[in-house]
Amino acid sequence: MNADQERWVTYAGRAGRLAQGFIFLCVGLLSAWAALRGGGRATDSRRALHTIVQQPFGQAVLLALIAGLVCYVLYRLLAAFADVEGQGSDAKGLALRARSLGIAFIYGGITAAAVRTVLGSRSGRGGGDQAARDWTERVMATPLGSSFVILIGTGIVVAGGYQCLRAWRRSYEKRLQLDQLPGETQRWVTRICAFGIAARGLVFTILGVFLIQAGLQSDPSKARGLGGALDSLHAHPYGRWLFAIVALGLAAYGIYCCVRARYGKIGRT
Repeated sequence: MNADQERWVTYAGRAGRLAQGFIFLCVGLLSAWAALRGGGRATDSRRALHTIVQQPFGQAVLLALIAGLVCYVLYRLLAAFADVEGQGSDAKGLALRARSLGIAFIYGGITAAAVRTVLGSRSGRGGGDQAARDWTERVMATPLGSSFVILIGTGIVVAGGYQCLRAWRRSYEKRLQLDQLPGETQRWVTRICAFGIAARGLVFTILGVFLIQAGLQSDPSKARGLGGALDSLHAHPYGRWLFAIVALGLAAYGIYCCVRARYGKIGRT
């Protein structure tokens, strides 16, 4: 790519990260509010979109969010097929590029849901749980479908554990350029980022466990989306507070995405 193309790819990556961060902030804060006021359900991305559009200037905010999400999907597609992140073509590089393709698919679905919300459609109000069950049911309808669901669930659990390890080792810091921030601000930013990445890793692990359970029992209804994963925390001792802490962690992950949008390394940089 020439310099102009690289600059536009960088813009797309930063705009996309900002949109991703806004989504996680909304999901985390709305879910935490539901937990703290008692008895509320978790918010997933679809419910967050409906909440946004109901606010003053909500449609304008949602249109801006759609633009950012489109940028993120395009950036991830470029990372998968044009290798704008320089991952290479060895086994590890191909795995990371396949991951980018999967992320593009997920955020393409969120973008489509946002467009439907702007157009006034109320479809998808069942949230991510129903989408997860529908997807699991389609996979199970294929030969060796249950085994494939177990394999995917195991992969998600491993990914969740890896996110927690990243938070513990603070390896994410190599993707950030925080030198221009004061020392105390840097410390707080990195702590918030670690909290957010760990919370996201925990949610990934819960999602994967539910998916493994669905595969083992050949029961798609066991699958959960983001909201269902958070709601499952209510079953544990002090579940309301655990729910609130993890929800705030997802909001912290939104802050991490926003930090990466501003101070992160994008593309081959």
